[in-house]
Amino acid sequence: MRTPQRDGVIEQDGGVVADVDSGPVTASPLGRALVLMGDMWSLRIVLAIFSGKRRFQDLREHLAISDPVLSRRLRGLVEDGICVTREYQGRPSRHEYLLADAGLDLWRVMIAMWIWDRTWAGSQHRDAGSRLRHTTCGALTSPVFGCAHCGAIGLSARDVQGSVDDRLLVDVTSRRSRRSPAMSSPIDAAGVLGDRWSTLILSDAFMGSRRFGDFQSHLEVSPVTLTDRLNLFVDTQMMARESVNDGARRQEYRLTPKGLDFFCVTTMINDWAATWMAPDGQSGLRLVHSSCGAVLEPRFTCNTCNQELERTELEIVTHPDRRDDAAR
Repeated sequence: MRTPQRDGVIEQDGGVVADVDSGPVTASPLGRALVLMGDMWSLRIVLAIFSGKRRFQDLREHLAISDPVLSRRLRGLVEDGICVTREYQGRPSRHEYLLADAGLDLWRVMIAMWIWDRTWAGSQHRDAGSRLRHTTCGALTSPVFGCAHCGAIGLSARDVQGSVDDRLLVDVTSRRSRRSPAMSSPIDAAGVLGDRWSTLILSDAFMGSRRFGDFQSHLEVSPVTLTDRLNLFVDTQMMARESVNDGARRQEYRLTPKGLDFFCVTTMINDWAATWMAPDGQSGLRLVHSSCGAVLEPRFTCNTCNQELERTELEIVTHPDRRDDAAR
């Protein structure tokens, strides 16, 4: 992401930006969404609620999380409009956590993560044996990413041009971003997305950054943290380290096909941020589909019936039968 440079603006402690004349400048909608999604515990909680874990004790046991951490994250998700509470027992009063409309709309981000995991996380991933069924046509589906404006499918990062407006600011001192466990190895989409710095570095790479100094100046990230994340991306083959010129000591970090494929996840987060965090529908990052020239309207279609997929038309199949496998 490009951090705007403006007169009278100062930066403090890892990304909080303040204008000495006009007061604090808040993070952009996309910036807030990246911080929210870039918290491993919040992400895991949302995933667990999607899977049917709604009560505090069920979430605690499923996630092996401490009571104070779970309480803080649930309170934050409610404050952010992702979750709502509902009383299911009185005397004593007990509540369960449901996804609000904004939380339910994260289904498209979760589908994008599921697709990436199925492609790149390997057979040892916990969801490796799961499938998605499109209930409208009844077939197992492998969702295809495309543009709703022109109907094109199979889009990648190379098919889209991005531009950043002057509001694309990221507040990396969010209450939840500081306490999230750091990424040890991005073996799946949750491992990548659940670490705020890895998410921001990937987003900046999609916008064209390749050199260490570019990442550092755009994101205000410490050299130690940046080195650690870039090394992890190289080790897991999401990025490739290349010399700028033959024999030169300067190096660039280029996204590999595995890294480029994560574009689908970040694009869905950007569209979600424009929908739910921006009163004017502008997230701070404008993506244009190069072929049709229109602002990208990301969508998933069914690879069997070619119809646009909706949240209520999808179900996870843990053990598909042989007829389903034969039909794939």
